[in-house]
Amino acid sequence: MDKLSQIRSQLPALSAQVYLNTGTAGPLPEPVRAAMVESLAAQAAEGRIAAEYYVKLSQLKAQVRAKHAAMLGCEPEEIALTQNTTDGMNLVTLGVNWQPGDEAITTNLEHQGALFPLFAARERYNITIKIADVRDRPAEAPAVIERLITPRTKLISLSHVSYITGAVLPIREIAEVAHRHGVLVLVDGAQSFGAIPVNVKELGVDFYAVTAQKWLCGPEGAGALYGSRAAAAQLRITFAGYFTAQAWDMYSGLLPRGGVHKLEQGTVQPANLAGQLAACRWLTEEVGVDWAYDRIRRLAAAAREILAGVPGVTVVTPAESAGLVTFQVESDPERVVRALAQQRIIVRTVPHPRSLRLSAGFFNTEEELERLAAALRTLARGA
Repeated sequence: MDKLSQIRSQLPALSAQVYLNTGTAGPLPEPVRAAMVESLAAQAAEGRIAAEYYVKLSQLKAQVRAKHAAMLGCEPEEIALTQNTTDGMNLVTLGVNWQPGDEAITTNLEHQGALFPLFAARERYNITIKIADVRDRPAEAPAVIERLITPRTKLISLSHVSYITGAVLPIREIAEVAHRHGVLVLVDGAQSFGAIPVNVKELGVDFYAVTAQKWLCGPEGAGALYGSRAAAAQLRITFAGYFTAQAWDMYSGLLPRGGVHKLEQGTVQPANLAGQLAACRWLTEEVGVDWAYDRIRRLAAAAREILAGVPGVTVVTPAESAGLVTFQVESDPERVVRALAQQRIIVRTVPHPRSLRLSAGFFNTEEELERLAAALRTLARGA
């Protein structure tokens, strides 16, 4: 059995459909399912109140932090465990020491997970949100963003890979611009982590939020947040819980844990952590991240080429992209998604402009892309 066949054999969901929506949620690998089931079985058999249970939970958290740190190019002390990317975006955005009249900058390529925390900050602190129009010119984002910066700008919040167009933004250059003006940079890594190489130190960002359920093929309810020590020291605690403090008393309050660890709050489900760790190990040790990144890149390029040959289809995604490929059709996108789903071909719609989006996972094949193209041709003839 070749490597691709071996990998696909560990993804049972692939036998039921053409799985082209990893950008929403990746298929759950058998090793991840097994790790989660084992964790739940142990909780049921042994209970959840023994001292050893909490020792093991602490060790599991440390392992997950260490694995994410290795994948992101930072130290475990710079990783906080979160529920998902949106959780990390909220923890940072609402933790900035905002004053009325302060400003944040984002782009018109963002997911609600980045935008809604900014909206909440505007409601709470009366800040101004500026939108950088980079939809058709992502490579120009550093210059476009710099023109929006003023002395009141405190945060630039944006995606590494746009969930709408699939474009990869020049994050390193944007971070350099931001830091020349003393502005913090928060990156939504939902569509980059596990799809393209990410080294937060090389990118020079202050915060980078990721999730487990997409390109990592892990469980929902599991994520991580990178925060540099210097940047984390500038954040206020967004939500406080048992794990926020390293010491406390009833009268003088709490002494927060160091760095981004002060952003961790309360009880987590060990099965989620076990699945998160298993997904990291599966991708890095069995699949191989370099193999995965290369395959995603090649399949996404193939998808753009194949779709460009389908009458009535316009590819939106630029060449500088990751695993997402967005395209427009002449008929209603929602209707097309439903029709494709009836043929067990799973894609999704995205807004602004209304389009369809596929995700080229490392486990997909060119034959699956050709099957999508054939289905689109048939639907176009019947429109």
